[in-house]
Amino acid sequence: MEKKELTSADIWAMFAETNQFIKNLGDRLGEQIGGVSNNMGYHAEQFFQDVFKKKLEFGGIKYDEMVPNLTHIDKGVKVEFDIALLNGDSIALIEVKSRIHPSFVKELAEERIEKFRKFFPRYNDYIAYLGIAGFSFSDEVLEQASRYGIGIVKQVGEGVEMTVDNLRAY
Repeated sequence: MEKKELTSADIWAMFAETNQFIKNLGDRLGEQIGGVSNNMGYHAEQFFQDVFKKKLEFGGIKYDEMVPNLTHIDKGVKVEFDIALLNGDSIALIEVKSRIHPSFVKELAEERIEKFRKFFPRYNDYIAYLGIAGFSFSDEVLEQASRYGIGIVKQVGEGVEMTVDNLRAY
């Protein structure tokens, strides 16, 4: 068998082929990981929505109904809240995450509540309360939520535990 010497063009072609293979592999892996993450998010939402369907209460306030995925879409703007609990004068907006990051607490209290007031004017006369539901909370998230007056709802076994000591009306 005769050995062929590789030219620099051959080497660059093999390099480009290997790069494309690795990129495609990375893209497929990213899709799979994203799918797992999305599934965890859907699982968390479903779990907490089921809890609040049965227990229409948050922060010691009784509610008449639970609206899953309260959504406003208009001119390319989409605003959604995972769980809305409603009665005649109060609304609890509860966002669900499998794992909550500290930046999300600030975003909820400073930006998302403003979007709620802007895009859901039918609830402007309602007192709004905020909550974050999830499976995992860092100490930093718990401290920030307490500072902002946001209730915490976390899974404990098959049930939930709520921390609403510093709940604030928005």
